[in-house]
Amino acid sequence: MIRIVEVVVALLIVFVLAIVVGVLLPDHGHIERFVEVSSPVRQVYDSMNTFRRYPQWSALRGFDPNLNMTLSGPQAGPGAKVSWTGSAQRVGDGSLEIKSSEPDSKIIMDIDNAWTGTNKTYTATLLPAANGKTLKINIAYDVDYGWNLWWRYGGLYINGTPAAVIQGSLNNLSALLAGFPNTDYKDQQIDSIDVQARPLFLVNTKAKRTLDDVEDATNTAVGEIQAAMKKAGLTAAGPPMTITTSWGEEEYAFAVAIPVSAATFTLAGQEHSIETPVTAPSDTGDDEESPAAPNPGDKDKSGMLVVDANVRAALWYQGKALVTEYSGSPAALPLLRLNQKAYAETHGYRYSETGLGRPWDELTSTPDAAADQQTFKVYLPIRL
Repeated sequence: MIRIVEVVVALLIVFVLAIVVGVLLPDHGHIERFVEVSSPVRQVYDSMNTFRRYPQWSALRGFDPNLNMTLSGPQAGPGAKVSWTGSAQRVGDGSLEIKSSEPDSKIIMDIDNAWTGTNKTYTATLLPAANGKTLKINIAYDVDYGWNLWWRYGGLYINGTPAAVIQGSLNNLSALLAGFPNTDYKDQQIDSIDVQARPLFLVNTKAKRTLDDVEDATNTAVGEIQAAMKKAGLTAAGPPMTITTSWGEEEYAFAVAIPVSAATFTLAGQEHSIETPVTAPSDTGDDEESPAAPNPGDKDKSGMLVVDANVRAALWYQGKALVTEYSGSPAALPLLRLNQKAYAETHGYRYSETGLGRPWDELTSTPDAAADQQTFKVYLPIRL
């Protein structure tokens, strides 16, 4: 009997001690992890202020490769949400929702999952280094345990799975950012728009990477297109376009194009319709036609309508595109195109740069504008 009483007393003492220790444990949990990257702050902010790239940099897949993620709400900023369902116990089901964001500075996300506690949040803070060359990405995890003593004991393991998920995600994000063009588009206005397909005449050409050589090749191509339009009874229906094929180390391969006034025309007594090509000339290896080149009115190997010796007709691109406007020397156009690619990467847009997905720009200023006062619209086709 005495032994039973001793056991009961011991259990009561352990129980009381457990309660006392639980009361003394903190009612709030907080941990921080960080990684240092060399990416521009705007790239990092845009990558984290949307969940379109989250499935690629989240560490959750490391615990559950079969995790299923779905996005909802706006594409970026407050209200953007990612939800997941998983079979692994360490992951389970859950969601993240952006609660607030401060451009290039801070993003706060609400967490709803099976981890111990309530009012769970991530706070991502972006801290540029004093030398301006690197950036510290700091993610803090905060959680309330209140007077739930079980939760307070659970908080002892905050440096377990929560810390591993944060550090793993930061490492994955660092690797993802390293693959983006390292260019800062912060001061460039880039918008996503819907583009309607347009009939156009084009000439595929190339030139050395100098402004004078590119201008000479462009002028020659424009002259050929204008002559072909006159034969076909068509007029220009938009500004001249430069469709980029390849920006090489020494040569620039591109197509010069002019939108035309109709999708049908008569050539040598035959009526023809301008249609969407199978691919672009550069994708077939037929930048220059062979001696057995097709005749006017035929289709070349890319599916484009042959109008004249070097002139082709095509119904060009319809879909989403990034667009930016620029005023100045055309020497800056390659940088603008690179900025658009970086923007597409951080926002989770796909682009191909082949076929009808090739980027292009439009010369919107008058032909007599000075070289450093020309105006352009620069486009990059994207897929959501």
